[in-house]
Amino acid sequence: MSLANIRSHELVRKAIHLSSSIIPLSYWFFFDRHFTLQIVTILALGFLTADYLRLQSQSIEKLFMRIFGAALRQHEMKNLTGATYVFTGSVVCIYLFPKEIAVPSLLILSISDTLAALVGIPFGNHKFLKKSLEGSAAFFISSIFILSIFFPGSLLINVAIAAVVTLAEAYPMKLDDNFLIPILSGSLLSLASLL
Repeated sequence: MSLANIRSHELVRKAIHLSSSIIPLSYWFFFDRHFTLQIVTILALGFLTADYLRLQSQSIEKLFMRIFGAALRQHEMKNLTGATYVFTGSVVCIYLFPKEIAVPSLLILSISDTLAALVGIPFGNHKFLKKSLEGSAAFFISSIFILSIFFPGSLLINVAIAAVVTLAEAYPMKLDDNFLIPILSGSLLSLASLL
């Protein structure tokens, strides 16, 4: 696949990824926890069901690939999709953490992760763990910005949280970062709220 095709493919993925910020923003401005959790749970179950069916049936897989194939990475072809991890991670995050922690955690996933790819793919010339230094820098800076808006307080604590989450996003792990990032962010913010 050419660099232009990779960029185009990632733009499609990240546009979808960025649209998931509707969940935390709707939760923050409009809806209560119970309603938000219901909606996100329905979405998560829908994506889990779609993944299960497409992995069991070739005809459903062909239909699925025709609709969503342009947004899938190679490892998602025979596994759960990133969207499934986004919604299951969102369910766990909203269930475990209060709004003031769940919202910035989910925004880091949708916004910072998107910016990391949009900067890292075209401009990433320096390796940093499994990602690029440029993309990780975009992730780190945008995470600090999100935390400063939705979790105001100690800048030093927010910088430390952003640094840990950036390292986790860049480090090669078996656990999908669409699930890991909001749970890790929420856990760190929970600890910070006790200080």
